Amino acid sequence: MRLQLLNPAMLKGMLGMVAGHELSVKQRKPHVRRLIYIALPCAILLALANYLKSGYPLPGLIFALIAALTLGAAFFLSMQDKLLAMAESLLLLFALGTSVALGLLGGIAGSGVLWIYAFPFLALWLKGQRQGAQWSLLWLLSVSLSIWSAGEFSFGYPYEEQFKIQASVALLLYTGIALAYNFSRSQLEEKLYVSEQGVQAKKRDYLTKLEQAAYQDGVTGLPNRLRLLELLHKEINIAQERGHTLLVAHIRLKKMFETANIIGADASDKLIRNIAATMTAAVGSRGSFARIRRDEFVCIYRKHSEDITATDIIKEILDFRLEYKINEYAVHIDHTIGIASFPRHGQDAETLLRKASQAMLQAQFAHQSLAFFDERQEQQFTRQQQLFVQLHEALHKGGLSLHYQALIDLKTGAVVGAEALARWIDPVSGPVTPAEFIPIAEKSGLIKPFTLWVIREAFGQLARWRAEDLNLSVSINLSARCIVDRQLVDDLCALLTEFNLPAESIILELRESSFADAAETAMLTIQNLHTLGFRLSIDDFGAGYSSLAHLKDLKVDELKIDQSFMRTMGIDASSRAIVLSTIQLAHNLNLKVVAEGIESARVEQQLQEMGCDLGQGYYFCKPMPADVFSQWARSWQINRRAVLSA
Repeated sequence: MRLQLLNPAMLKGMLGMVAGHELSVKQRKPHVRRLIYIALPCAILLALANYLKSGYPLPGLIFALIAALTLGAAFFLSMQDKLLAMAESLLLLFALGTSVALGLLGGIAGSGVLWIYAFPFLALWLKGQRQGAQWSLLWLLSVSLSIWSAGEFSFGYPYEEQFKIQASVALLLYTGIALAYNFSRSQLEEKLYVSEQGVQAKKRDYLTKLEQAAYQDGVTGLPNRLRLLELLHKEINIAQERGHTLLVAHIRLKKMFETANIIGADASDKLIRNIAATMTAAVGSRGSFARIRRDEFVCIYRKHSEDITATDIIKEILDFRLEYKINEYAVHIDHTIGIASFPRHGQDAETLLRKASQAMLQAQFAHQSLAFFDERQEQQFTRQQQLFVQLHEALHKGGLSLHYQALIDLKTGAVVGAEALARWIDPVSGPVTPAEFIPIAEKSGLIKPFTLWVIREAFGQLARWRAEDLNLSVSINLSARCIVDRQLVDDLCALLTEFNLPAESIILELRESSFADAAETAMLTIQNLHTLGFRLSIDDFGAGYSSLAHLKDLKVDELKIDQSFMRTMGIDASSRAIVLSTIQLAHNLNLKVVAEGIESARVEQQLQEMGCDLGQGYYFCKPMPADVFSQWARSWQINRRAVLSA
């Protein structure tokens, strides 16, 4: 094996010809400071030695003065980064001059030359590989010349020939060792630098990916909600400068959760990407999309005029059909769109997004595919949110009450029951009608605790009336959501046991919407309630799209004719015919009939002639608190007996 001690590549490296990475100013500054702290006291000691022992007092003083001035100046220059290179050069010039002077003068019996061998290490330490090598070679040449020519000057030290040869070889050796050592150190630093750059590159790549994850939807690659706010803010600024209009469209895809369950997660992601591509292509360069939730997108569309209709928007912006074939499944996705415009509906990104979202909800509630933001509907929406909070508080703090309206036997005139009606007087909003707060309870999920509260209050009042020998039934309204609640039957049974009531004394009023679609759970609940002995009534019969096919199969006990027919019976023959037909139909099915909304003696008489069984309305009494109703019911019974006896 051949061993090459010094090949051309290594020689180039030692001479700094291939050096890549150089130390930064921040890395070099401590080197300068440390060298000054070491060199200054050493230079003073050397000057004193020459002054006291060598017989050259003047050179010693000059040397001490030059050392103090140059090293001091270098210290102050090193305080500023831009002057650091000048401080380094000043130090090396001082060291080079000192080396040459010591070479010429020899110092104490020629031993001064021993101080000069540190120069290559200092130069490479201060200036790095490339410039340090250049300073080292300059030093080698200068000091060698000074030693060989010292004898030619009267003030020079007379070196022997043998010493000159040994000193020159030593200078060359120390220079070579310094360059070789520094080359190895530089190679290590280069590797560390490259490694650090790789680590930094990985960090930058990781941060880029994190930023993408923070501002970009992972499935579609579209901006997410955080990025959307920035984009919309930028678009608003551009629109203000150019006098343009912006349309912000909030798009919700329908039944995406159900579709995803059918086609699977991977296919669902593919579907979302296809939908994003379809919508983006439809808008083109005039707008941009962002995905803010799993099934919701926002489109920012630049428009030069505010004079734009829903038809224009559908044709120009949102003219796309979301129909695909995913994994052999034919998929059609409907969507609901809400639109807010700048500057008409808002001046900032958050407001526009909020109002576009509200417009989408308005379209959804109205069963429309598209709606513009409507200020009046926003006020209604805001009131509903406020009422929801207040209703939640009222349920937990006893802010609700029950009133009762009498149920009259139209044949005998006796009070046979009472319908429990919820009343709410909010300390802030004042009286809130059931027509307003019950839909809020149904939409918000409060309907279950609300209904349980009504049932408990009504059961408790019925138990007290029975204890007072006031034998009545109580009617309670149940919403469609309650009927599909599997816990309802158990809750009712538990309350019957708690208040020791017979199920036959309870009438549960169901709306037609509760069973219009013949939901299996609803039908099973109705069957179980009938089996337990509860009396079941169909409320507002005739107001909706009643299904006679369902009616014959339902285990119900009575029909309650909607009050709208009562208001028109006196003047509308069609209303009278519908009421008469309903009564006859119910009797043929062995059902009783209740007419609600009776407000005159004439309507009562007409219903009696038609054979209607029961009635309620303002003609008899208005809804009243339980204690007032008890007194009224007893008074009514006494007066009725008095009339009958007369």
